Amino acid sequence: MKMDEFAKKPIRTLGEVILLLEGQPERNTVKLDFTNEIPTSLHSYRGYYEDLSLGCSPNARPMTVERLLKRFKDAKGQTFEGYKGGDFTMGEYTEVWLSEYGTCGEGLGPILLSYM
Repeated sequence: MKMDEFAKKPIRTLGEVILLLEGQPERNTVKLDFTNEIPTSLHSYRGYYEDLSLGCSPNARPMTVERLLKRFKDAKGQTFEGYKGGDFTMGEYTEVWLSEYGTCGEGLGPILLSYM
């Protein structure tokens, strides 16, 4: 996929998010500029249990690219419990969303990533 096509894609997969984070300085702090929230945990997405979601909180401990990258890498091949049950194993092509546990949110696409 060409980079311009990649940048226009609305929802990133787990593998794509890992690749994007690998290209960033490890010591940089990650937060959402428009809310000042900091990434926290990964969980099964409420909207589609087979997808992965990144939670955020304004009161969380600072998150570096290195720590966030490790969390995403660890999620690859890991099985998460769906919001209403069931087991879902996350893989390279699993779509990633931004939402707190139990809520629906936005796809982790180029616009949201630009705020991190």
